[in-house]
Amino acid sequence: MWNPPAVDNMMARNDEQSLKALGEAYKGAVDAIGFQNLAPKKIQDTLRQGGTFVFKGDRPLLDHVDAKVGDNCEIEDILFVLN
Repeated sequence: MWNPPAVDNMMARNDEQSLKALGEAYKGAVDAIGFQNLAPKKIQDTLRQGGTFVFKGDRPLLDHVDAKVGDNCEIEDILFVLN
C-alpha cells in the first residue's frame, strides 16, 4: 500500500510505539471494512497528494504541498509558524 520512500520517512520520524499504533489502526480498518474498501475506487485517485496549510484568520502562515508520497511537511516547520 505504501511505497518504500514513504515507509522510510515514516520510520525516520516515528518511534516503534507510534509505528505499532499506526499498524494496529490500519489492521483494525482492514478487519472492519475490508482491504478492498481502503483503496480508492478509481486508480487515478491514488495519485492525489496532500499538503499542510496553516492559517491565522485568512492569512497563510505555512503552505506545503507534498510533491510525492512521504514528502510531508517537517513538524519543526509547523511548530515554528505556530510560535
